[in-house]
Amino acid sequence: MPTDTLPLHTRPARDIGQSVPVAVPADADPATVSSAVQAIEKALALLVHAQQGAVLAQADLIAEIATGLLAPSSELLEDRVQRMRTLRQVFGEEDWLSSEDLNALQANPPRSKSQPASDWKRRGRIYSVSRGGREYFARYQFDAMYEPLPIIRAILDAFGEVADPWVLAAWFHYPNAWIVGADGTPVAPKDALDRGNDVVRAASKRRTSYVA
Repeated sequence: MPTDTLPLHTRPARDIGQSVPVAVPADADPATVSSAVQAIEKALALLVHAQQGAVLAQADLIAEIATGLLAPSSELLEDRVQRMRTLRQVFGEEDWLSSEDLNALQANPPRSKSQPASDWKRRGRIYSVSRGGREYFARYQFDAMYEPLPIIRAILDAFGEVADPWVLAAWFHYPNAWIVGADGTPVAPKDALDRGNDVVRAASKRRTSYVA
């Protein structure tokens, strides 16, 4: 996994005896890294100052500090709150179909209710999001016969892989500066699917954010 090297300290230089480089995954959330660094610093301080015979006595304190790695920072909490607001808006303002819906809308529905949506997704022809333990597909990905629009595959290829499908859903949903209307105002990719070159170019220049 690609990593970046981060000095293991966050305190002023006058308080630091030595800096230790730590390998951090390149895709790590900066907010979680900050929390982790602070917790590791505290644990190291205990270990360094503890006498050899007192290490066991410090075990409970070290364990308590270690659990601090799981405590989200304020930045992380703010980020997750913003994500949830975006998710609710995107889901509430779009028409979403389940696998069962798509199955029922086919001229000759496959016996398996998960088909043909599952196969289309596996082949990169459409994307889905998960909400409440169920999988949903945005209606704008399909034509009048509920077959995937060819442009969707091209967009997904240009957009690239994402760990959080809601990033992709938000990208489709919100106005994009790379796609403009006749009056010069940004247009949401979902509303410009008939402009293949424009939406594919916008997908290739996407910003890695789910916030419009």
